Amino acid sequence: MNYELSFIISSAIPETEHDKVQQEILSYIEKAGAKISKQPQVIGRRKLAYPIKKQKHGFYVFLEFETEDKTGFVEMETKIKHNPGILRHLLIKKDVKVSAVAPEVKQAKPTKPAFEAKPKTEEKSEEKPQESEAKPVTEEIKLDLGDIDKRLDEILGSDPKVD
Repeated sequence: MNYELSFIISSAIPETEHDKVQQEILSYIEKAGAKISKQPQVIGRRKLAYPIKKQKHGFYVFLEFETEDKTGFVEMETKIKHNPGILRHLLIKKDVKVSAVAPEVKQAKPTKPAFEAKPKTEEKSEEKPQESEAKPVTEEIKLDLGDIDKRLDEILGSDPKVD
C-alpha cells in the first residue's frame, strides 16, 4: 500500500535543524516497517491559513512510503503528534494505480440540447409579450395608521378605547 505523509515543521525551529526533524520522521517510518519510495520533498516556508500554536508560518514537507503491514502506524502517528517540532501532519492512503486498460467504453452520441439559445437580433419587434412572459402587476394599497390600529385591536381582542 502506498501512503503519503505531509507535515509542517514549526517556524520556531531553525532551518539548520530541519534535516534533524526530517530524519526523526524518517526513522519513525522505518521503525513502523515501511519503505520510503520518494525522498522528502520540501516545499519551503509558507504562511499558514490560520495560526497554529501561535505560529503564522511553517515549513511544508511531503514524502511517500510503501508498507504492507499497518501495525506500527499507531505508534508512528503518536510519535509524530508529540514531536514538538511538528505543527500538523496528515497521513493519507494513496490510490492504487490500475495497470490494466479499462474495457472499451462506448461513446455516447451528443444529444440535442433541451433549449437552444436564439441569436439576438438588433431589430426591436413591436410584439406584445406572451402571457407566460408578462410581468405581474402590483397595486399599491395605501392604509391609514388608524385603520391598522383598529384592525389589530379587533384581531387581538382588546378594547380600542383604552389607552
